[in-house]
Amino acid sequence: IIPPDASRVALDHVVVAWKETREARRAIADAIPLLGKARRVTIATIVPEEEENSAQMGLEDIVGWLKGHHVKADSRVLTAAGRDTDMLADFLLEQQADLVVAGAYGHNRLREWVFGGMTADLLLSSGYSVLLSH
Repeated sequence: IIPPDASRVALDHVVVAWKETREARRAIADAIPLLGKARRVTIATIVPEEEENSAQMGLEDIVGWLKGHHVKADSRVLTAAGRDTDMLADFLLEQQADLVVAGAYGHNRLREWVFGGMTADLLLSSGYSVLLSH
């Protein structure tokens, strides 16, 4: 998804919104050609404080896997404080992300429609390009 006012997809900074799901694994695999062209790649996840250490080890595995595909990436573990969607939006703005890569509909669509969720927020945002995979 590309914002209406964009003439191209910039790849200065790509952020992968990571969650340990099938959809996120598919999204990062689908994005490898774009990640390889990006100047900077950050894998970011949002977890409760007690899960930070295990999340960091998981992100290090992903960074290593990407290295095998000639993609240099760094990782960021964000401590959950409030709504994940708001935290991700703040992080993307802070990092000046050009493209967001994420898994879509990790929950069923009815639940997303009723309660909202990350996928809906990414679909409705217009500040950056988004690659979603399901």
